[in-house]
Amino acid sequence: MSKVKDLLNRSYERPILLIVPTEKEATQIASALNVQQFPGPDVFPFEEVPVSFFVRKRRIETLWSLLNEDQKLVVASLYSVSRFTLPVESLKSLSKRFRRGETFVDALWLQNLGYERTYLVRSGGEFAVRGDIVDVFLPIYEKPIRIELFGNSIEDIRSFDVISQISAEKLEEFILLPAREYVCEKHDYDTIVGKAGSNGTIFDYADFEILLMDAIRCFEEFAKLERQIREFLSDEQYEEYRKYSGLSLVELQRKLQSAREVQLDLQEFEYSEKKTGLLQVPIVDEEELSVGDLVVHEKYGIGVFEAVRPVTNALGTKDYIVIRYEDATIYVPIERLDKIHKYIGDPNVKIDRVHGGTWKRRLDRVKEDLKRKIAELVDIYMRRQEVKGLGLVGDSEIEQKFAETFPYVETHDQSIAIQEVLEDLASDRPMDRLLCGDAGYGKTEVALRAAFRCVVSGKQVVLLVPTTVLARQHYRTFRQRMEPFGVSVALLDRSVPKSERSRIIEDLRTGKIDVVIGTSALLSDSVKFSDLGLVIIDEEQNFGVEQKEAFKKIRLNVNVLSMSATPIPRTLHMAMNGMRDMSVLTTPPLGRLPVVTYVARYDDRLVRGAILREINRGGQVIYVHNRIEDLREVYEKICRLVPEARIVMAHGQMPMRKLTEAVRNFYERKADVIVCTSIMQNGIDVPSANTIIVDDAHRYGLAQLYQLRGRVGRSDRRAFAYFLFDSELSPSASKRLQVIREFSGPGSGLRIALKDMEIRGIGTIFGFEQHGNVNAIGLNMYLQILNEELKHTLQAEPCEHLDVEIEGVPGAFYIPEEFIENEMERLRTYRRMASCESLKSLDELRAELRDRFGELPEQVEQLIDLFKIRLMAIQRKVKKIAFDETTLKIYAENGSLKLHGKFVYNEKERVYLLYNVSSEKCLSLLKKIFLRD
Repeated sequence: MSKVKDLLNRSYERPILLIVPTEKEATQIASALNVQQFPGPDVFPFEEVPVSFFVRKRRIETLWSLLNEDQKLVVASLYSVSRFTLPVESLKSLSKRFRRGETFVDALWLQNLGYERTYLVRSGGEFAVRGDIVDVFLPIYEKPIRIELFGNSIEDIRSFDVISQISAEKLEEFILLPAREYVCEKHDYDTIVGKAGSNGTIFDYADFEILLMDAIRCFEEFAKLERQIREFLSDEQYEEYRKYSGLSLVELQRKLQSAREVQLDLQEFEYSEKKTGLLQVPIVDEEELSVGDLVVHEKYGIGVFEAVRPVTNALGTKDYIVIRYEDATIYVPIERLDKIHKYIGDPNVKIDRVHGGTWKRRLDRVKEDLKRKIAELVDIYMRRQEVKGLGLVGDSEIEQKFAETFPYVETHDQSIAIQEVLEDLASDRPMDRLLCGDAGYGKTEVALRAAFRCVVSGKQVVLLVPTTVLARQHYRTFRQRMEPFGVSVALLDRSVPKSERSRIIEDLRTGKIDVVIGTSALLSDSVKFSDLGLVIIDEEQNFGVEQKEAFKKIRLNVNVLSMSATPIPRTLHMAMNGMRDMSVLTTPPLGRLPVVTYVARYDDRLVRGAILREINRGGQVIYVHNRIEDLREVYEKICRLVPEARIVMAHGQMPMRKLTEAVRNFYERKADVIVCTSIMQNGIDVPSANTIIVDDAHRYGLAQLYQLRGRVGRSDRRAFAYFLFDSELSPSASKRLQVIREFSGPGSGLRIALKDMEIRGIGTIFGFEQHGNVNAIGLNMYLQILNEELKHTLQAEPCEHLDVEIEGVPGAFYIPEEFIENEMERLRTYRRMASCESLKSLDELRAELRDRFGELPEQVEQLIDLFKIRLMAIQRKVKKIAFDETTLKIYAENGSLKLHGKFVYNEKERVYLLYNVSSEKCLSLLKKIFLRD
């Protein structure tokens, strides 16, 4: 790299534009030098998927920094610099600095600048308008900006956090830049920006010192890419592309007349993904409802959720949940949202009748059935409560130093999971915890912290994985993190030579090895441990019950941590009902985009296009074919289909030396495509691999499909997954592929596991069949009853379940549409209000709503007051509050309330009676009784 360093160290009056042959080389050099890359489009022209914000952001950032003369070196491919962009004068005129008191632009202007209107701003290039609040995520900022308006004038400017949507810090000003390289109401011109009037180039932004790395190859790669693009476009499309997308080869050569050629050795550039903090993005909660969902009301049974609807009568207005049953439609007050659960079970279940008693009889039958079997359940799964744990307290000082070697910032979920696991290890009972989280969400880091705690406490650790490829990846990670602290880490799988294997087994027996990582070879009778403290099972859905229980038999008090993105339904159910502890990671890393998922018939043209798109933007492709007998034939076919690509093959029956070499070449980016069996599905982390193609996708289970898709999209680049089939689909295969296409967003692993329950049934739970009961009343209702029965069995004096009905209190208790326009967000807010367990949490929610949506309308203020009254009434063991014309009735034990003024207590009915209460004073009187006492 010395030649480039010399160039950079020399004093240049002009910025340098270093042009290299490919996007991959541009990324590698820019990363190594920590300078700006000007990337090319990451999709082919006229594709349905737009250019990702990742690419648009970096191009606009580069142009802006050049415009402001604070960029000394830009690295780009020849194709990238040839693409049209915003003319200099356009960027100058469209960029504006805003301060408080100034007039802000309208929504149409933001849309013309290329921002997409959403309800909640979670990703770059989005904006939202909610009354006087405008949120916008600008290209040059790490956090989105919140602008509070008074009329059209800016009253306040704040940055905010995308997970909580709460403001972070006040700002004096911000700069509004375009989010795309053209100005237009439509967002359809990302790859042909000239059609929208943008015909500038990066050469217009500075008087560059232009350097060409290997000029001949630069032009060869440019011409090759142009030929590939022509291959996929119709004649009409190609004419538009040629005219509006960028400079022609002749024009490009003219721009580069004064360029100087430099020779660079790429091996001197060490490629590394930039280490960044993790920006937390929320996912939709499993309990959130959409119109048409099946729901369960505790009293009336299974019905269809139809709407949230305001109802106005003489007493005022209140929102109600509308549920349709076979013989009636019921309206549930919004504060009783806790009585409603989303139905998870048989999707073809028949909805109930409100009248007739069938739901009550079914509920009673399930309760009786559970009561008969609960003793057996408790006996089997509560024995571990009686076994004394190891009480591993570790060493806080050295554990903190180990934690600091994690190159990222822990997400909120990660921090909680780590704390839960460490508390389990320190407790007086053995840990049996399931860690559930999507691919790339940080399960391995939780496992590392747990393993380190055990080693520091003098215990040995086993990490059991399903494949040798995954074992080797974990081995590298654990060694890199742990060996600097003096921890000995070993690998034990079929690739280990016999002599080395014997030494490792002996060292495990004598305690010389602290952590051993391997496949089922670890379950051999010859493997003995000196002092085993923790077993970690990665991708636990790939192991049978016998394999998982094998370690528990070694020692009763061994700690077990199971990890999975899609836990099998039986395991998931055990965790959800409390028989196993469960931690869930639902927070994706910074910039993580949903994987673009295609389900289609196999087509050579589709496959070639997908592979070329990925390697042209510097990425890699995983091609999965799960039948070893004809994998060679598939490999040769892909070689013929995409001769431009470097392709390797890998499967589990290859000689270990060849398998290791193939996988290493792919890791080290010496190969563009790996054609393999599903050996790559388990936990393999290749951030540069952002396209996966799975043929015969209908042959896979839902969890397998999800695991395979999780191999891509592990960076901030847009990722693509193709699930292809070449025969007619069975109903169940069709349903699996439909689910994998629908559930593509962050946090889908848990949702897919729940969906898997619906498709496959609950299965055998605790040794007895219960899926009929679950389907009869829904999973959530079943779990509620199960937990109630467990508490009743385990507690000598079960806690009394307190509840308060509030009827007829006059007032307007709802969230107006003009305050929170989005129905899903309104429902989410109602649920959050209903789940608040203290006045403080309601006050915090109120402050959040004020921050996000502006001044609270009177209806929302009154609704929060109603929830506060209900909370305090529960604390004082009030059973019911009712208002009837002029009488306020509060059902409670005598003496439980301190009332001022005139009232009567009816001993027989156990009710306080307050007479001559006007409709206008009822709510304020209740606030005085419950909130100001």
